[in-house]
Amino acid sequence: MSVKKAFTALHSYLAANTDAKVGDLMDEITELCSAKGAGGGTASHRNEEGVVVAILDYYFKKWLPVEFVEFGAKANSNTGLNTMCKLGVSHWTKQQRIYKLGKEQLLDDVAAQIVEPTQIQEKLDELEAARTSIADYPIPELAFDSLEELQAAKPKDLQKALDAFLKAEEAAAAAEAAAAEAPEAEAA
Repeated sequence: MSVKKAFTALHSYLAANTDAKVGDLMDEITELCSAKGAGGGTASHRNEEGVVVAILDYYFKKWLPVEFVEFGAKANSNTGLNTMCKLGVSHWTKQQRIYKLGKEQLLDDVAAQIVEPTQIQEKLDELEAARTSIADYPIPELAFDSLEELQAAKPKDLQKALDAFLKAEEAAAAAEAAAAEAPEAEAA
């Protein structure tokens, strides 16, 4: 008798444990039978209540906690959220736009003889490198290489890192606004 490929791991496990009770094997059987994402992994994690708590961000390639990082809604995904955080979407969109405009400018530059035809591939490679580069997540304490690292992090430490970042952003915005007002005040 031949065993279907999808069931070979389960069949092998059960064959190796013929004397065991089913109840003793259920955790392992459930793991063997559980659905896996592409590549055998998953891009999101849910807590015991089924709430999505972490997403492997498609742009940053880091695990991000949903409680502290903003993700846009996406109705047709299994999480109900986009696979990129809002900042990742912003970076990705900007890079795509710059790449498209760069290619158009390159065509204009070749036509105007600013760029030699022999330099086209070099310029395209530069544009592609910029398009595919990945920026670092601006709050490194919220970006994790593995789900296990994220799960080990303490929520209060994550909140502390987010608060410090937001405070620094507010201070930078206030300084920028003050600098913009200074020339106006001198002119008056």
